[in-house]
Amino acid sequence: MRASSRRFGALGSLVGITALSSACYTGVSNGRADGGDDSVGTADDSGAEAGSAESGDDGDTEGDEILDPGNVTLHRLNRVEYNNTIRDLFWGLEVTPADDFPADDHSFGFDNIADVLSVTPLLFELYERASEQVLDAAFTAEGGAGVQRGEAEDGTGDVGSANGEVWVLTSNGGVTLPFDVALDGDYELRVRAYGQQAGPALAQMMVEVDGVALGTVDVEAVAATPGEYAFDVTLAAGSRTVVVSFLNDYYDAAAGLDRNLYVDWVELDGPAGLPPGADDIKAKLLPCTPTAGAEAECTREVLGAFAERAWRRPLTTAELEGLVELAESARQGGDPWEDSVRLALKSVLVSPHFVFRVEIDPEPSSLTAHPLNDYELASRLSYFMWSSMPDDELFAAAKAGELQDPTELQDHVVRMLADPKAEALVANFAGQWLYFRALGPNVVKDPTLFPTFDEELLASMRTEMEMFFRSFVTEGRSLRELLTSDTSFVDARLAAHYGLPMPEGTGFVETSLAGVPRRGLLTQAGLMTVLSHPQVTSPVKRGKWLLEQLLCLPPAPPPAGVDTQPPAPDPDASVREQLEQHRLDPKCAVCHDTIDPLGLGLEHYDSIGAYRTTDGGKPVDASGNLPNGGPAFEDALGMATLLGESDDFATCTVRHTMTYALGRGILPTDLAYIDDITAQASASEFALEDLVIAIVTSDMFRMRRGEEVSP
Repeated sequence: MRASSRRFGALGSLVGITALSSACYTGVSNGRADGGDDSVGTADDSGAEAGSAESGDDGDTEGDEILDPGNVTLHRLNRVEYNNTIRDLFWGLEVTPADDFPADDHSFGFDNIADVLSVTPLLFELYERASEQVLDAAFTAEGGAGVQRGEAEDGTGDVGSANGEVWVLTSNGGVTLPFDVALDGDYELRVRAYGQQAGPALAQMMVEVDGVALGTVDVEAVAATPGEYAFDVTLAAGSRTVVVSFLNDYYDAAAGLDRNLYVDWVELDGPAGLPPGADDIKAKLLPCTPTAGAEAECTREVLGAFAERAWRRPLTTAELEGLVELAESARQGGDPWEDSVRLALKSVLVSPHFVFRVEIDPEPSSLTAHPLNDYELASRLSYFMWSSMPDDELFAAAKAGELQDPTELQDHVVRMLADPKAEALVANFAGQWLYFRALGPNVVKDPTLFPTFDEELLASMRTEMEMFFRSFVTEGRSLRELLTSDTSFVDARLAAHYGLPMPEGTGFVETSLAGVPRRGLLTQAGLMTVLSHPQVTSPVKRGKWLLEQLLCLPPAPPPAGVDTQPPAPDPDASVREQLEQHRLDPKCAVCHDTIDPLGLGLEHYDSIGAYRTTDGGKPVDASGNLPNGGPAFEDALGMATLLGESDDFATCTVRHTMTYALGRGILPTDLAYIDDITAQASASEFALEDLVIAIVTSDMFRMRRGEEVSP
């Protein structure tokens, strides 16, 4: 192996760097996505970044006319995408090598923007090191078969909550757990559960996999002796969802009787009859055994299967033979066969075809739009929705040429949103768009002014925001409810923070906001916290966030020399009064007359999002108006209603989602597409599913063009 490693240091790096330098081979456009202007948004001190929105004349997409769909620069995988791709390429391998890569640059508010995802010599060295780390793990790891256990308290439920080491279903409803099934076959699914018995019947439990019921049982077990309940099921490889439901809630308040179901864990055991070693990741990588004198044939089988998945497209004959030749040169130089194959596998992982998402322009300098091929479209779709490579079903659809059919795309969107990997939309898309990614160790507050603020409360704030957006992924809710919802998710810390009744148990529950002055995202403590300073609120940061993230109307940057430091807490002056003094300067008033009315609408919520009625010894005045002479409001609830109903919010939501989906900013030539997508999604319920379907079936997502070469 040492000989191979030394040889790869010379040969492999040459292969990788040469390929990287010529990645813009004939047919690959490596030009800027926006024609030259970076338009990188300015980062504020919340740790998130907002990009500027372009303006321009609307186009016309009536009939079958194809407008300019633009192009996307050769797109490097960011750190999250790299880790996820390694995980899925190696059948659930639990390594995250990109954690050691440099942080990805941001533009237009996201870290997946192709124009700024450059490659440095250091990063290329880290790719080589990562490939060694991954292959070391893959050649020694087991995965797929055997027993997988999901702890119920780590699941998500539509009722009840986690309580210690169980999930308590306090009324009819279920707890959901994801499983990655690596191999087709027959499995045994086991649930450990017990009942809090009350009334004339035993607690009744139903178990489903991917929406198909496996059976219903009466749970006789009690807390002292939990029971295990087994079900047989045949499963195909892929991501599967198990739901354990409580069916017959019973409660007699007068008698103090309450029937509940407690779920401890779910195990998936199998597949049955698997030959020894068939679940090894190494066995999947090396599905054949070489025979003396014909080693190249087995090498070709190994590399052909692996590289097609890693490069997310079929290989050309020349590409495959080049990989085989690399392996054979090592073997004939004295390396064992397995080491020679590993050398070629490493070259696959450091290739630009792995670390970049390559899209081909048959005529790189032509401005005539052309459809992406099915494999390119599969990758656009999977990295948009999962931040990872296509799965077997997407690859099969691409191979069959089915993804040019909008109906087929729509079916995949529905399927993929139901997959646990759609959690990437919560963590990576919403986490950056709505700023809850910024709720981390860098958020500090003055402990003298806010003694209740600690890491536990901060974690609860972030969990609320994550669970809130996740409900839009899983429940088909209208995205307008992001601003107007009268329910949210709280645990005991947040309930106390908000003045809500204490939830049962120790976990999070969905609860009504009736009786407290909160609605939707804008009044959630996490958002108010990240958009505040350590000692005081920041109507400027809050107003700027509302303009950029919800209305796509970014204010101009402050003039040079203007003091942007927050005002010190003043017991005799409200923040509103201090900002009024600030706006007396005409240079400041130009922007602040637009920013401040929105930000001041949130002044009822202090620097950690607690509700208050006074500031600086005076009653809080949270009145204001929407930009450009828009309607007036009295407080945050009125502002949220106006924003939620506005066309500007819907259009801006589409802009941000499309920016994330494509990995580039919105251009003036895109506006006609944006209008059509907004109209299509709004014609239904404006649910996330509606929006994603409208995006991925649009020409803007399904097509691209080359880029005119400057003389």
